[in-house]
Amino acid sequence: MLLDPYLCVGPGSEIHAATLFEIAQRSAALGITLCVERQAWIEAALDPDVLRRRVDLSRFEPIVKLDPLRPPSDSDADTLFVRSRSETDVANLKLLGALHARVADILIALDGRIHGLAAQSGFAARVLTPADALNWLGRLGGGAEPVILREVDPRRVVENGQLSDLVLHECEPFDPYLRARLSAGRGRVMACFEGEEPLAIGVIETGDCIELVALAAHESARGARVFEPIVAAALAIARRRGLRLDALLPPHDEMALRLLEELGFTRDGCDPHGRERLRHAAEPLVPRPAGESSAWVLPLDATAHDHLLPELSGASQTQLFAVGSEARPQTLGSSLRKQVLLPLGPARPEAGDLLLILHGRASRRPASSSLTCVARVERARECTELEDLLASNAARPGYSLTEIQSRLAGGPVTMLDAMLLGRLERFLPLPWLKEQKILTAAPRTLRRLPAEAWERLSPRLMLA
Repeated sequence: MLLDPYLCVGPGSEIHAATLFEIAQRSAALGITLCVERQAWIEAALDPDVLRRRVDLSRFEPIVKLDPLRPPSDSDADTLFVRSRSETDVANLKLLGALHARVADILIALDGRIHGLAAQSGFAARVLTPADALNWLGRLGGGAEPVILREVDPRRVVENGQLSDLVLHECEPFDPYLRARLSAGRGRVMACFEGEEPLAIGVIETGDCIELVALAAHESARGARVFEPIVAAALAIARRRGLRLDALLPPHDEMALRLLEELGFTRDGCDPHGRERLRHAAEPLVPRPAGESSAWVLPLDATAHDHLLPELSGASQTQLFAVGSEARPQTLGSSLRKQVLLPLGPARPEAGDLLLILHGRASRRPASSSLTCVARVERARECTELEDLLASNAARPGYSLTEIQSRLAGGPVTMLDAMLLGRLERFLPLPWLKEQKILTAAPRTLRRLPAEAWERLSPRLMLA
């Protein structure tokens, strides 16, 4: 993993110090090399401003110093990135060039321009924010803390110090009337918490469409881990109303803009306040395979199901978020982007195929032996090398290093990248699937549904 040195020494970098220290320790424990460019590190240590602010670089050790990084060639810069026009561009291109040359597998950076260039060149999955990198390492070590997604009364937001600060510093400069609307109880507020500490908020309002009028996180928590559960909640609300979802984000927030594009949003100009407007088309309540694509049943035991879909966790939630001032439920926050590792088989899904998740048999669980949710495959490929799998796994964490190594020890694996479309409004039990001749028995491995079985099943796949 390559570290952007600006995170350690730039103005305001103190807020990331604890996270980066933890990243260094966890990387060392897992045998993952955390590195920086030696020359950039030396120059930072001698910078007068860094000396004046008494930044202690030794606290980030152990860290490996690399020989000078080279920016991409002019042809690669023209093809993948942009030509450098400043010292900052040179520094950014050196970091991204290290990914292109496979000097490093993962880059840790928060700079929006780096994330934007990475998305443009196809490296988005290999550039993590500090918070997302720490979460990935926690997952690899088997001890990541879950986030909790709660619906918060809008009036409480302006009273809560940390949430109020988020609104004041991250949202109000682009929406000066937001605080007044929250004080009047307008909108629905989704907040991600770790323990009792709020990390991020999203404000959802309804008009001709559903609008995510604010999406913000504390700088030390920024990343997919806290943004995706909020976006998932907004998409569920929009789907339930049969409306499209618009998101309004500050134009400088390139990291969040890039993330929403990966989640299926498209940019559609600016609003009167100068915010970027992104649109997500209204989702059908009954998902369909794309074109000539197929549908597959993926059986998971209770542990694997909870691991992939912590928001269900064996519960039968009739509605993910309740309505009304007295009903403020919470659920384990979960990302929309999922990754599944399976033994390499004779056939595998392709991009556009649907994955129907079957919860295995488990006592005292409403979801036992039932189809519970639907995802769409974005990519499927064979993996044989640990390094390649880890580099592809970082943006969609979920497995521990021990689990990944164990699966690879059994031979090549199929890695499925998928986008969760949603849980089913009603779980479909195995006895009904047998009665309708969709399945003859609980499958032991991934199974493609015949066309006639899909036709019998599809009318019942109503998303919540």
